[in-house]
Amino acid sequence: MRILHLMPYSPVPPTFGGALRVYHLLRLLARNHELTVLTFGNAQNKIELESHFGNQVKNIHFIEKHWTRKYKRIGQLYSLLGRHSFYYMMARHNQMQQKLDELFDRNKFDIALTEFPHTASYEMNTDAVKIMDAHNVEYEIFRRMWLNARSPLRQLYYKSEYKKFYHEEMIAIRRQNSILVTSVNDKNILDREVPEVPKYVIPNGVDAEYFTPTDEKREPNSLVFTGTMSYVPNYDGLVYFLDTIFPIIQKTIPDIKIYIVGNNPPKNLLSRASNNIVITGFVDDVRPYINRSSVYVVPLRMGSGTRLKVLEAMSMRIPIVTTSMGCEGINVVDNESVLIANEPESFAESVIKLLNNKNLRQTLTENGFELMKSKYEWSVIGNDLERTLQTLVNNKNKYLKYSSSNFANRI
Repeated sequence: MRILHLMPYSPVPPTFGGALRVYHLLRLLARNHELTVLTFGNAQNKIELESHFGNQVKNIHFIEKHWTRKYKRIGQLYSLLGRHSFYYMMARHNQMQQKLDELFDRNKFDIALTEFPHTASYEMNTDAVKIMDAHNVEYEIFRRMWLNARSPLRQLYYKSEYKKFYHEEMIAIRRQNSILVTSVNDKNILDREVPEVPKYVIPNGVDAEYFTPTDEKREPNSLVFTGTMSYVPNYDGLVYFLDTIFPIIQKTIPDIKIYIVGNNPPKNLLSRASNNIVITGFVDDVRPYINRSSVYVVPLRMGSGTRLKVLEAMSMRIPIVTTSMGCEGINVVDNESVLIANEPESFAESVIKLLNNKNLRQTLTENGFELMKSKYEWSVIGNDLERTLQTLVNNKNKYLKYSSSNFANRI
């Protein structure tokens, strides 16, 4: 198949959830299909992407766009006052539309695959099957951020983004012939909103060969959390953990230690570093921190899609304590593959129980690993993705009827 793959950023290096999914889907599709990639980025991004995929992807096109912190802050303020969400505005660029038109004029694609709804705001003047990879139900993330925000200003901003993103996301979905979602839960949400557009579950996965534990002895009474700290659901969950759960654990286990591993920790988080709270910032490799710790914690209270961090922990054979939100979209069973706790006291009790019970740690570890191997390895997911795309192309006339055009005029 000939596939145009439109994305809002280069997936190289694959250092956060969205980039990881795009990276692996691109890698898997490039094995057997002719891909054309179109994305935003700078000269360095292009060098990195071509170094990874230059031999596999025939055509790679970049639209240069500079993302400065100042520009983002101005954009957030403008989005609060304007009619479009921040992510919609950041994804819009006249040169991107011009390049899309040029590629569609010069090529006959079987599939136009777009990552994220805010990137799906462009006109797709093509008879290719149009598919959006949703990653999350984005408006649902903003709804949860609004409901969990502490300051009135953040509540105002997230509520505004939620309402705008809901409108934009629904229109983006209706423009597609089909949608890829990462979980049954996300499919059910979108089926209620847009039942007429077919949806297929292509879950997130893990590179089990990369996330393999070593024989290093795990530190007793040690916890680990990984994730980009500038991502609001991660930051919110971590602050919630440190404020309400960690003190309860410390009363029973005074020498408890947590490794907080990930990009962009804000100053107010860095100020909490101590002998018991180790904040690493960016690291080239998260595996040593997961490998040395005894329990992996996922205290998330918001988000959507599926958590790549949970699958990585399963692959690294470390037992997991998580909220229901933290393992949403993954077919886990409480007390079998993970421990699930949604209140501070029960979460702390679950961590303490695991740290004191070697047999339970081993049971959760083995069951989680087997679940990951059977359903969430990228190689398995890649085969499902190819079958899904081929079905859509083979039944093209059936699926073409589902999309609505003139998106730019309607939004």
